[in-house]
Amino acid sequence: SLLWALEALNAVPRELRDGLPHVAAAFRAAADLILRALASLNQAVPGLAEESHTDLQNYRTVAIVLKFLAGTPAEAMRPIWWRAMSAGMQLLSTLVLHHHSLAHEFVQQKGLDLLMERRLLSTGLVMGDPGGPGGEGLVVDALLILSQLSRLSKEYYPMLQQMQPFDDLRELLTCSSTNVRAKACNAIGNMVRHSDHFYEAIRRSRILPLLTQLCADRDSACRKFASFAVGNGAFHSDLLYPDLAPAVPQLLVLLQDDDEKTRANAAGAIGNLVRNSADLCNMMVQEGVLRGLFDLVRLRRPHDTSDTAALSRFLADSSVKIALFSLGNLSVHGECRASLATDLPTAEL
Repeated sequence: SLLWALEALNAVPRELRDGLPHVAAAFRAAADLILRALASLNQAVPGLAEESHTDLQNYRTVAIVLKFLAGTPAEAMRPIWWRAMSAGMQLLSTLVLHHHSLAHEFVQQKGLDLLMERRLLSTGLVMGDPGGPGGEGLVVDALLILSQLSRLSKEYYPMLQQMQPFDDLRELLTCSSTNVRAKACNAIGNMVRHSDHFYEAIRRSRILPLLTQLCADRDSACRKFASFAVGNGAFHSDLLYPDLAPAVPQLLVLLQDDDEKTRANAAGAIGNLVRNSADLCNMMVQEGVLRGLFDLVRLRRPHDTSDTAALSRFLADSSVKIALFSLGNLSVHGECRASLATDLPTAEL
């Protein structure tokens, strides 16, 4: 019935909508109720909400929401329409994250065109230029969609390429919202998850120096996702090694971050920066990176191996596993291997 109500609202002619604020209010209410229903389903029985994707597909929910949002006033929207747009985008991002089939439907229904035409990755929305509520939320939901599509499959890369989002992403990396900065870092990291398809475009957009800076951001989530993006930017080829080299000192600092995932991302990024060539090996030795990885493992290893709880925590620590793996990557190269053999008490590990 809620899905039917959403479809019924699309019957209102576009040219009349701005003068009918109750249409915006009705759409927002219906979208909010669907979001609550999905959350309640998942809370009641974990995993049950995911099974609802068939109903959401059968009722063409993604297409209906996109059609309504495309028909909202494009200029000088009143607050009530901004709230409707915000609710609609939140619903769309939830659906895209909900199931891969709904994400595919979003792309097939030209949802990416909506992101471009309404400039939903614009820093102006975060800055409050629209003069209405919901601007930051719109950008966050757009970033969530971009990130999820990138994460799901490289088949979406050509459509994402057409968006040319890199200049917008660069600007979002410098905005005042920590949430937006973190989501932008995550989106970039996922865009280079499957291949080096976007490496050159990212390099030309001058995004990489900002990622290096964000590895030292005061916000934990920003540091985590910036180091994730740096690591993926080094994984597939050595094309970006010269641009990512300045991140090495900060990655070394992150090896002792309080957050386990951040430590793991930093350790993985270091290993990736020697994965495809030996170009940065001298820098790694000079910066003391091998010692940093060694210390990450050593400082977390329990002194009393009979302490089963401490031992279990150590063995489950993903940053320890990835640090050891990255030490292996470094040891492939003669210069790093020599430093590892002469400068570190590896027998202690």
